[in-house]
Amino acid sequence: MNETTPPPQKKKSERKPYILLIVVAVVLVYLVAFSLLNTQQVHVSFVAFSTDTALIWVMLGCAGLGLVLGILGTFLLHHRRRR
Repeated sequence: MNETTPPPQKKKSERKPYILLIVVAVVLVYLVAFSLLNTQQVHVSFVAFSTDTALIWVMLGCAGLGLVLGILGTFLLHHRRRR
């Protein structure tokens, strides 16, 4: 009898780095496309001054400010609960 065995299957742990690499590549391509599509100039007015800048910088600045405020709020809430 001539038994044929199927080729060995890769374990999930061996495929994980490739899946992660594909996900990172897709997100990176999306971010580059998003940045390139939002380069038009916008007028931004602050209390003391105003400026013209690319829309992507306004969006990234708002996202960064939101991230910092979220982390700070979480830290303060956690600190208050520990007391």
